[in-house]
Amino acid sequence: MGAGVVFNSSSAPQSPILGPLPSSPVIDLSRFNPEEYPMEDCDERARLQRAREMEEGVEPPPGYKPNNAASIQVHPNGITVDSLAALFQANAGIQAAALTALSQIDFSLIPNIERPAHTQVDYVHCLVPDLRSITACSFYWGKMDRYEAERLLEGKQEGTFLLRDSAQEEFLFSVSFRKYGRSLHARVEQWNHKFSFDSHDPGVYASGTVCGLIEHYKDPSCCMFFEPVLTIPLHRTYAFPLQHLCRAIITTRTTYDGINKLQLPKTLKSYLKEYHYKQRVRVRRLDIESDLQ
Repeated sequence: MGAGVVFNSSSAPQSPILGPLPSSPVIDLSRFNPEEYPMEDCDERARLQRAREMEEGVEPPPGYKPNNAASIQVHPNGITVDSLAALFQANAGIQAAALTALSQIDFSLIPNIERPAHTQVDYVHCLVPDLRSITACSFYWGKMDRYEAERLLEGKQEGTFLLRDSAQEEFLFSVSFRKYGRSLHARVEQWNHKFSFDSHDPGVYASGTVCGLIEHYKDPSCCMFFEPVLTIPLHRTYAFPLQHLCRAIITTRTTYDGINKLQLPKTLKSYLKEYHYKQRVRVRRLDIESDLQ
């Protein structure tokens, strides 16, 4: 007989270590139901769902009123094609004047002149919720590019980091940090009023504030191998100007739309709105809505 298994004349096979072997298999495959154990990757399914949500947007906040644009496209000078056409038909005596005006219109500046818009994408604009707390952090350096950040982090210990403004317009902040003997960078992304280092992956940690996101990654046990480790802050060596500090205070007491109601010049209003993000709300299909009416 084969080595390791002993047979006798009246019993099932035996193992010299485990004793008698079972007469039936340990796992009964006849009772296996594949539907109870789907082979689909749950993480991949969640990422596809998040991608679909980011494409379609989220439900608008209570009381939100979309900005319904007029159906007539207006030229920057206030002239519309429809108004000139009506003028042309109403009074034949000024045909020459109407034709002259029509010839002066740059039709390339009038989008969708032949085809009406079928989809309207609305956004809500929100101020960064914790700009005052961010400004108070010693590791926040304000406006800085990646090359300056790498110069400051050169030769520093693993886990040394700083928070700075992102050089890319679609992002507000980035962290620069030391890991694997190099200076690396990670953008702070936003989705549905949550901040994370990868908004497309629902499995990545997200926080309602930027400071909360940084605090989470101060614990190395919470960081996966591809995520930043932020354990040693690199302290800022200068103070922010008074106007930046005032902005941080004002934005904690108002909203993005509330800034428009302040009795301030437009330049100051734009300055107060600088640290904001926009969130896409549910995309509206105008062609479907018109069919239902």
